[in-house]
Amino acid sequence: MARHASPSARPFRLVPYFFLLSLLLMGCATSLMAGYLRHYSAEQLLKLEKNRAASLVQIFENSLWPDFRSLLPLAGKPDRLQQAARQVHLREAVIGLMRGTDVIKLKVYALNGLTLFSTDAKQIGENEWDNDGFRSAAAGVPASELAHNHSIDAFEHTLTERDIVSTYVPVHRQDGRVEGVLELYLDATPFVTDSEHQLWWLTLAICALMGILFIAQMLVVGHAGRIIEQQAKSLADANRDLDRRVSERTHELETANRRLHDEIAERRRAEATLDRLAHHDTLTGLPNRLQFQQRLSHALDRSAMGEHGLALLFIDLDRFKDVNDTQGHHIGDLLLIAVANRLLAHVPPGDLLARLGGDEFVCVMEGLEKQDAADAAAGRLLSLFERPFDIGSQDIYLSASIGISFSRQDGADGDTLLRNADLAMYQAKAAGRNRCLRYTPELSSALEQRVLIERHLRQAIEIGEIDVHFQPKIACDSGELYGAEALARWHSPALGEIGPARFIPIAEESGLIEALGDLVLDKSCRQLAQWLADGFAVPSVSVNLSVRQLERMDFPQRVESMLERYALPPSLLEMEITESVIMAADDAVAALTTLRKLGVRLSIDDFGTGYSSLAYLHQLPVQTLKIDRSFILGIGGGQDGEAIVRSILSLAANLALDTVAEGVETAEQADFLRKAGCSAIQGFFYGRPLPAMDFSARWRDAALS
Repeated sequence: MARHASPSARPFRLVPYFFLLSLLLMGCATSLMAGYLRHYSAEQLLKLEKNRAASLVQIFENSLWPDFRSLLPLAGKPDRLQQAARQVHLREAVIGLMRGTDVIKLKVYALNGLTLFSTDAKQIGENEWDNDGFRSAAAGVPASELAHNHSIDAFEHTLTERDIVSTYVPVHRQDGRVEGVLELYLDATPFVTDSEHQLWWLTLAICALMGILFIAQMLVVGHAGRIIEQQAKSLADANRDLDRRVSERTHELETANRRLHDEIAERRRAEATLDRLAHHDTLTGLPNRLQFQQRLSHALDRSAMGEHGLALLFIDLDRFKDVNDTQGHHIGDLLLIAVANRLLAHVPPGDLLARLGGDEFVCVMEGLEKQDAADAAAGRLLSLFERPFDIGSQDIYLSASIGISFSRQDGADGDTLLRNADLAMYQAKAAGRNRCLRYTPELSSALEQRVLIERHLRQAIEIGEIDVHFQPKIACDSGELYGAEALARWHSPALGEIGPARFIPIAEESGLIEALGDLVLDKSCRQLAQWLADGFAVPSVSVNLSVRQLERMDFPQRVESMLERYALPPSLLEMEITESVIMAADDAVAALTTLRKLGVRLSIDDFGTGYSSLAYLHQLPVQTLKIDRSFILGIGGGQDGEAIVRSILSLAANLALDTVAEGVETAEQADFLRKAGCSAIQGFFYGRPLPAMDFSARWRDAALS
């Protein structure tokens, strides 16, 4: 539980209490030391005076004890004792021995305590038996004591304010027994006074030393106290923070205790959510790649899978990237969700539908009785794409390509099955999309062939092995040469003749399209310059532009540098860009505007086959629209096909754009286009693409005539 401090509690002030305690202890120590010194001095004085008194007693004993011994029998006879003790010669003898010494009084006692003699005659006959000093001496042990007397009668006169040391000394017989006791009073005033002075100075020195020690200690302890206060403050802050957190945690625990059952349920829901996130696609809710691999592995392990085991259908959406590029990723995500829901609604409950990522889906069909069932299922799935998808208040048409592999013949493990179905799907795309194909061993050979083509294509681009052929464009109204399109052709010494339909898709997928495009552009400009130098005035040469080239920030500058290198007028070079390239390239309009400012002509290739072309057309700095071959094929086939061509020509006329029809192969098509107002025709009707030398030989005379 949290510790709560009392509101009236105050912090213990260590430093002041330590100072007071130290001062008290030092004072006590000083007092004890001074007292000890005083006691020690008094003891030493008594010891000294005891010894001196013993020496003086010896003198008196040697000189007068026979006279004093004569008094011993009179101890019980007071009258005779007074008379005998007052003898003048005895008193004068005692005074004579005392004169010149510190002895101020002498007393002689019998063993019963009776005073036999005293320099103060009044004291003769007094009993000192109750005196501890006397009893100690009577027992054979000398005793001394120091006393301060305000006045004392000496043998000559009365002394005042004196420090007197009285010493009781036993007198022994020859056999060692105590015969009597002598008491000497010695004047110790000078010694005591001097000792007092020394003790005061020593006490002052001790006090000064203690004061210095106290001040030093006060400084050290004061500094330590400040540090302790800072630490105490920090500790208090930490303690308050700890109390706060403990209080908060206690409150949380109390609350958690009340909601224990709810927390357990929430934990179970969280675990279920984590499990779902780990095994399901977050966008579509379908099983993800991890769950797909697990379930496929379990399915392959099961023995009862029917005569043909299981089938794996690899589903990939056609041209989905175009939707993403033109409509945005949000629309693309909505489209993926709609596709997943439509597929899931038509996949049997026992089969697995999963999303691998992007626009790739897989379907696992178990317990096949015959392989045709997989083909039929794939056909049903493809038919789902015949209806448009309503996304964002617009209809989006989409198709898909499906590759199929079978566990009994195309792979015993999941990775092999998936790879082979993927190969079959790519083959379906290459065959025209919107179809399904089974995997065959030949597809693996095709993959190996593709890898081989890619490797040789990379080398061909590096050494400039790619040739450029030129196909004429003929003006409809005059029949003269309108221009030429540069087309890449490749004859590999190792692989033979490789058509553009084979190597250009590989170049796009492998990232070689940029280098290939630069090579074709360079060779086209060089050839155009050569023709001009030879006197062959080709009106213009058009070169296809890839998205990789257009996305390069320095591409317009590279084109300008190339024109300067070959001394070409910019108007003789035309760039052909497809609508998909414009949609895919970042900031395509800015790059095209820069090219147009250089004087380079621009045309839209395959016009009408992309997305949102009309929305972007008025923003593009183009001069020519190239009508796609698919529309030209509709000429002569009915009013609908011809209407599309007329619409494009009308649109171009309204926008003051030239038009070039691609893929013209018949006189009927050429005649229709001429009458409809098309600017130029390109296709086999006038000529196939030719090498540069053959092209100039064929069209030089035609251009001159």
